[in-house]
Amino acid sequence: MIKTVSSLVASIAVCLLLVWSIWQWLGEPVSMVDAPSGKVHCMSYTPFRGSDTPFNPAYVASPGQIEEDLALLSKSTSCIRLYSPGQGLDHAVVTAEKDHMQVLLGAWIGRVDADNEKEIGRVISLARSYPETVRAIIVGNEVLLRNEQSASTLAALARRVRAETGKPVTYADVTDFWLKAPQDLADSVDFLTVHILPFWEDHPRSAADGVALVDEAVEQIHARFPGKPILIGETGFPGKGRQRGPAIPSLVSEALYLRSFMVWARDAGIDYNLIEAFDQPWKRALEGTVGGNWGIYDEAREAKFPWQGPVSNQPHWRLAAAASLVIALSLTGFCLLARVRGLPLVVVGALAAIASVFVVLQAQQSLAAYRNLFEAIVELYLMAQTLACLLLLLPQIARGRSADAPAPLAAVAQWCRVPQAGKWSRSMSLGLLHLSVLASTLVCSLGLAFDPRYADFPLAAFTVPAAGFLVLAILNVRRIPGPLRREEALLVILGLSSAAISMLGEGLENGQAVRWALLVLAILAPFAGTIRDLFARAR
Repeated sequence: MIKTVSSLVASIAVCLLLVWSIWQWLGEPVSMVDAPSGKVHCMSYTPFRGSDTPFNPAYVASPGQIEEDLALLSKSTSCIRLYSPGQGLDHAVVTAEKDHMQVLLGAWIGRVDADNEKEIGRVISLARSYPETVRAIIVGNEVLLRNEQSASTLAALARRVRAETGKPVTYADVTDFWLKAPQDLADSVDFLTVHILPFWEDHPRSAADGVALVDEAVEQIHARFPGKPILIGETGFPGKGRQRGPAIPSLVSEALYLRSFMVWARDAGIDYNLIEAFDQPWKRALEGTVGGNWGIYDEAREAKFPWQGPVSNQPHWRLAAAASLVIALSLTGFCLLARVRGLPLVVVGALAAIASVFVVLQAQQSLAAYRNLFEAIVELYLMAQTLACLLLLLPQIARGRSADAPAPLAAVAQWCRVPQAGKWSRSMSLGLLHLSVLASTLVCSLGLAFDPRYADFPLAAFTVPAAGFLVLAILNVRRIPGPLRREEALLVILGLSSAAISMLGEGLENGQAVRWALLVLAILAPFAGTIRDLFARAR
């Protein structure tokens, strides 16, 4: 009894120490350059929250919501950029005047000429009604990039808007399309609005290297159109999502890039607009998790990071640590009540502590990633799978060499075809879970291989299953031959091939892609004997 109590106390102490240390490390504030004092030059503003989307033609922004947003933004910027005055956003111009802010007023130009004409009419009317508030008019946003109108049409529209409003006009597009634009388009505008987004470049740049890209792009534009003023109309860095090349989305990356950029812009004397004021959930449907996390404020209108001082990727790490500790202690208690014998309880507590951190990280990723009911169900399934791995695998691992082995896939498949209660066992439970993990891994891996641009690497969701089944395979290497050995080999080949395609397509500088390939390898490792046996039979 005394020995059991001592083991339990030691296990609790280890859980507390490990969980707290890991989360403290994850939440360690990172020092970086401070942003210049004063207000941000300008921010892109869109009012959409929750399920709101600009693709809903019936949507009209609430005047009260706009007033609330601009009252908040007026504390940190004196200018907002609007991409269109439609869907109730004309009220943002009215509100901006009351809040003593200026507006870069956009006219959304697309394929349909009749719609373009209505848009131009609204912009002209607002500019005439609020001449002190409308600072300039942006006639078209990335229209050449989308190949929806010609440069000559845009030039004609820009000249018309300037003539009818007397306001400065511009056109906005990415660097490459400005470099290819004809001189006539540049001559038709008062200044060039250039979008420079290090994360989305064909050759992405990290947050630390992003300002160098901006400097290079500005030099190229100056060389192409000497003497023409430049506004950097969109620049920023995502706070969450999948890695691209060396570009890793995180709060630290977002803060580091924006702060460094603002220092560079001040020193270079370049005007700018940051994308964007608030996180926009609707963009997840177009660009995955990354798309919805470019805001300086989150969807709840809370600042995501300070402009001065260190920044943490896990600002609420103490709360996360508390959640992890509850999970770790619950798992340890579960193993104790199950009267598991094998590994010391303190070792079980250490394993539970490490696993609990990944459970909380998975929950964070799931909340950031899902964007509809189907994806919510998928994330819940993956979370249930992780929890099932903890409840089924940890007690088995704690038994050491006496652990049960998962039933082979052949036996699992046969049981699924003809369930027989009499043949149910812990081994069958493990086998079914193993099949679930293998199937979901293959689905994710194939998706990342063939449609990778906006898909996240589900690292946290598969770390516990991968580690659990790998350790179990090492502890107990028994296998039962079955008729599905060839199919198992095919699954292994598909998994390894898709992981390799994903890793090589992303490049070795993408640490998330490399870690995903290693996770897939770990998940498939228990089936290595299948391929070995097939090659042996072939010989």
